[in-house]
Amino acid sequence: MTSVSIVIPTYRRPEMLRRAIASCCAQQGVGAPFEIVVVDNDPTASARGEVAAIVAASAVPLRYVGETRPGISHARNTGVAAATGRYLAFLDDDEEAAPGWLAAFLAAIAAADADAVIGPVRPRFPDCAAVDAYRRKVYTRDAGVATGTRLLRWSGIGNALLDKERCFGGRAQPFEPRLGLTGGEDSLFFRQLLRRGGKLVWCAEAVAWESVPADKLAPRYLLRRAFRGAQTTTYVCTAVRPPELGRAAYFMAAGAAQVLLYAPAALALRALKRERWLPLADKASGGLGKLLWHPRLQPRLYR
Repeated sequence: MTSVSIVIPTYRRPEMLRRAIASCCAQQGVGAPFEIVVVDNDPTASARGEVAAIVAASAVPLRYVGETRPGISHARNTGVAAATGRYLAFLDDDEEAAPGWLAAFLAAIAAADADAVIGPVRPRFPDCAAVDAYRRKVYTRDAGVATGTRLLRWSGIGNALLDKERCFGGRAQPFEPRLGLTGGEDSLFFRQLLRRGGKLVWCAEAVAWESVPADKLAPRYLLRRAFRGAQTTTYVCTAVRPPELGRAAYFMAAGAAQVLLYAPAALALRALKRERWLPLADKASGGLGKLLWHPRLQPRLYR
């Protein structure tokens, strides 16, 4: 019987997908059977051949599942439905799991009797890229607490292990399809899980590495990312049931303060060609996102 299903949603990133699958096949110290489920969100089924080539040489059960409806929400929902394990681990196709990743997750979820366990994501940048502290911080997701610490909020599900029954409970669409092209479906999912009394804990040893391409280091992309992430912060407050309107109003007020405080400083520093303009512009862009959170204003980050 399969204990864990590792679900990897993918869209036209063959080289990264190969590395993600290889890292899962190379797991060490796992005392339970596990499988890998690749969910291809490309209507042309571009990942089918990649998976077929790996299956022949893989000692780990590996399955290909197609999902032609566009959007990360549909891909995640299809992965949940296809998973046969008691536990479900999500790994993005641009991530690679450390050798002890799955063993650490399983130990942490058993020790804490948790519904879900979250691990850190650390960036890998192109060798030729000059990366400053700001960009490194943007792409590092780390709660900075000890393993077993309970989390009261979280957003990204790209490196997580979940108890399938306790977290999904037969729900046909646990990830909101309307957010499939904009992102934020995982933030809403975790917020709803916590509202139902779900227990999320941290696992510092379950490390995943994210490959960050050069185009995602450009100021325009970084500011767009900050804007969209902040939109989710406010939007989730209005989308949960019952809605947290007071919390949404607080974030909007905080966003307004961020714009008023950081935008003029960022513009002045940019005019003076000072490097610090970008972190300040990031804060201003995030503030604007908290204000302009409505779904009609949310840019599409996924194809």
